[in-house]
Amino acid sequence: MPEGPVNTPALLRAVPIAASPIADMEIVARCRRGDSHAWRALYDRFAPVVYRFLAAFGVPIEDREDACQEVFVAVYRSLARFRGEARLSTWIYRIAARHSSRTARRRRVRGLLSTLLVREPPPPPAPDPSERSERLQLLDELVSKLSPKKRLVLVLFEIEGVPIEEVAKIAGCPENTAWSRLHYARAELTAMARRRIR
Repeated sequence: MPEGPVNTPALLRAVPIAASPIADMEIVARCRRGDSHAWRALYDRFAPVVYRFLAAFGVPIEDREDACQEVFVAVYRSLARFRGEARLSTWIYRIAARHSSRTARRRRVRGLLSTLLVREPPPPPAPDPSERSERLQLLDELVSKLSPKKRLVLVLFEIEGVPIEEVAKIAGCPENTAWSRLHYARAELTAMARRRIR
């Protein structure tokens, strides 16, 4: 498992996964054979995308690095089962989406437990050195208020630039359902933004 800091680009400056001299199925085959260089290439190609996705999906900055590493541990453990029926990026997005949902549930449970046990709240995290503008913070706040299903399609389609057919595969729903969720997510986001501006 590669280690080291993950490049953390700003939320809306999404850069598509760069074309690599190693095709997805070739990198998968080499990883399965235990090629450590292939694992590094896979990690380097997808870690910034996963980190950005986790950020857009509402994983707090203090948890993102660990969450990203946990996604790649899951990729490492599951790669033998990857059949290539979907793109490698789609498969990794699905793992990241499941992981971010589990992370959100764990945070809620921890919050509930700390409330029930009347513990002191944890100290606030150190401020992010790459502090985002107020608009990006507002966008993050509004996106976090969407339901997980709507947030998933909005983040993938609008921020990550994933085609709707891939979004549907990642979300595990028909394309029409993905379009519908996207439509309602946009409408809710617009309504929330208008209420905030007034």
